Amino acid sequence: MFRLLLIIASVVILAGQAGADGVYSLIQKGKLAEAADSLSELSTASRRNGNILFFQSLLESDAIEAVRLMEAALNASVDAVYREEISYRLAQYYFGARRYDRLNDILSEYRAMWEDGKYAAEMARLSIAVDQQAGAHESAMRQVDRYLLKYTRGEEYQWGMIDKVRVMLSFKKKIGATKLLRQLSREKRGPAIPQSLYLLASDVIERKRTDDAVFYYNILRESYPLAVGLDALVDRMAEMPSGDAESSAAEEATGTYYSVQVGVFSKKSNANRQAKLFGDYGHKVEIKKRKIADVTYRVVYVGKFRNFTEAVQFKKTLEASHKEAFRVVAR
Repeated sequence: MFRLLLIIASVVILAGQAGADGVYSLIQKGKLAEAADSLSELSTASRRNGNILFFQSLLESDAIEAVRLMEAALNASVDAVYREEISYRLAQYYFGARRYDRLNDILSEYRAMWEDGKYAAEMARLSIAVDQQAGAHESAMRQVDRYLLKYTRGEEYQWGMIDKVRVMLSFKKKIGATKLLRQLSREKRGPAIPQSLYLLASDVIERKRTDDAVFYYNILRESYPLAVGLDALVDRMAEMPSGDAESSAAEEATGTYYSVQVGVFSKKSNANRQAKLFGDYGHKVEIKKRKIADVTYRVVYVGKFRNFTEAVQFKKTLEASHKEAFRVVAR
């Protein structure tokens, strides 16, 4: 009789675990309604364990309530694989909430339990960011150097390099940071490329280098049209000085004229396509090569104006037709 009860209990436990794993699988697949229905069936008093609390947190729309559920899951019986993910998700939340005291506790606990865990790289980067936010720049630099000794290739390496740039910029080491950004912009693929282009554009905007700012912006827009920060760059470029100062400087150079720059492209076919779009305005369209960071780009110019004001008026006409921001440049 005892053996029979033990077998029945084992079956119930295994069935509950299988059901829990099924809920997690549904959540991962984005089938949230099905996951919620399955979860309600599992959430009985006898089965209200850490795993269930974690799944409930994943389906919770309120961030604070989701965090409360995850914290409760950590204090309950929860599988190690879910405990690790909970630690990572809580770390992200507390970093965003600037709760660095709680975040440091989670980071320490994570390192003790999962030195080479699934989220080891991400947690190390959060630790670097915490030091930077706290103004502990030397500690942040030591951490990022240790990180780069461990992660020497791939996306982890690129993210580490971006972190190093960020720490160097906070150290006012702009020359070294810019050198690293140019190096990263030459990568064939990876998350560091749009990051580096954005930071390079931000740098030349701060230094009032209008043409370079537009150039980097156009490269970023062509290769990563959905990149975060494109609109912010446009807003910042709109505030850059132009007009009389730019015109006067250009007019002092013999033979200088003005054109409207309407795009920068790494692919010849894209440049040709853009040039064709602007061929019906009665002005010459030119494609000129420009090399930056060992990569050849093609810049599309429309028109040749001796007068800056005329070029600006033409630019406004193009912007009204194409719903995009362009730039008058001296050539």
